[in-house]
Amino acid sequence: MKNDSKNLNKLIAYARDNLLLDALDETYTLNRLAKLYGVPAPELDPDCECDLSLDELIGAPGANVDAADVLDAILPLPHTVNGYFRDELSRNAAKAFDFLFETYALGGCVAAAEAGNSNGFINYAQKPTVLSRAVLLPIGGDELYYTPRVTGNHIATVSSDDFMTDDIVARESAYVAAYGGTIAKRIGDDATYYCCDETALDGAAVKEQLKSGTVKIALLDYPVPVIAVSGVAKNTVAREAAKLIKAAGDAEIPCIAACTAKNGVTFYLILANDIASTDTLKAATPLTACGVFETIDCTRLLSVLEKGTALSTDLFAFKPIYSEIGGVKHGAKAKSALDGALAAMFKPALAASAATDEAKAKALVAQYDKAETL
Repeated sequence: MKNDSKNLNKLIAYARDNLLLDALDETYTLNRLAKLYGVPAPELDPDCECDLSLDELIGAPGANVDAADVLDAILPLPHTVNGYFRDELSRNAAKAFDFLFETYALGGCVAAAEAGNSNGFINYAQKPTVLSRAVLLPIGGDELYYTPRVTGNHIATVSSDDFMTDDIVARESAYVAAYGGTIAKRIGDDATYYCCDETALDGAAVKEQLKSGTVKIALLDYPVPVIAVSGVAKNTVAREAAKLIKAAGDAEIPCIAACTAKNGVTFYLILANDIASTDTLKAATPLTACGVFETIDCTRLLSVLEKGTALSTDLFAFKPIYSEIGGVKHGAKAKSALDGALAAMFKPALAASAATDEAKAKALVAQYDKAETL
C-alpha cells in the first residue's frame, strides 16, 4: 500500500467526519487499520482531511485487505449507533431513521440508492454492500433486529421468529402504529419482514367493496388480486385479517401479508407468488409484490436518454428498457421516462405472479364471511 501514513490517516479523517469516530478512539483505530493493511502504524495526523470516497480509500493502490474488516474497524460500535438511534427515536422517529440510514450508507453497510416513482410503483437499484449492521428496534413490547438495506424509501428488514398468523399480524400492526410506512412478510417464509416508507398499495383504488361495517373488506384495483382489510379498531382489523390469511392458507393460495397505518390500520393480503427475475428485474422480496422492486443499475443509461443518442454496444444490457422508452431526447425528464418504462415492464411481471384470480379471491372472502355469520 503506497503512502501508508497518508492513506490510513485519510481513513481516520473519513471516519471522524462521517462515522462518529471519537477523538479518544482515533489512535486505537489507526493501529487497528495498520495491522489490517500489514504496514507499520503511522503517527496520527489530527489535521488530515479526506477528499476521497470510501471505495477509493479502502481500495487504495497496493492494498490487499478485506473491505469488510476495514469497515468494521472504522464504523462505530453497534451499541454506539444503537444509543444515538434510540435517543433520537424517543424524540422524532423520522429523524432517527434518517440518521441510521445515512450513517450506515456512509459506512458502506447500506446501498445509497435513489428511489424512482412512477404512478406509485417504486424502483431502486441496490448496489452490493460488504457488511450489514442492525440496531434493536422496539416493536410491540419486544426488541427486534432492524437492518437497513437501501436508503431510498428506507428499505430495511426486521427479524422475528413469528410463525402463527395471529403473531404476524400483531407484529405488523405494532410496527406501523409506532413508525408508519409499510411492513410485509410472505406467509410461510423465514423470520424476515421487509419494511419501507411507501408502496404502490398506498394509492391503489378500491375496485369492489366486499364487506362494510366496523371492518371493511375490499378488492383493490391492482395487477394481482389484493384484499384490503381496514377499519378504525386496530385490534379488530388485525383479528379479521388473520382469519382471512388463514382462510387463504387453507385454500392453498400463496399470500403476502402487508400492513400500513393508512385509514387507522390497513392490512393487504396480496395473493401472489414470487415474481420471476428478468434481465431488468432482480430477485423478489415481499415488498416486490407491494410495488417496490429492485432493478439493474440504470445510471449509465440516463445520459443516453437525456441526449437522445443511440444505444452503444457496451450498453446492450439496457436494450429492453431503451426499446420501451424509444430514442427521443428527454433532457431533464430522462429520469421520469426511465421510471415510467421500468414500471411498465414491472407490472406485467407482477400480474404474471398472481396466485389466483379475482373471482376466487372474492369467493374466499364470501366463504370467510359466511363462516363468520354461522
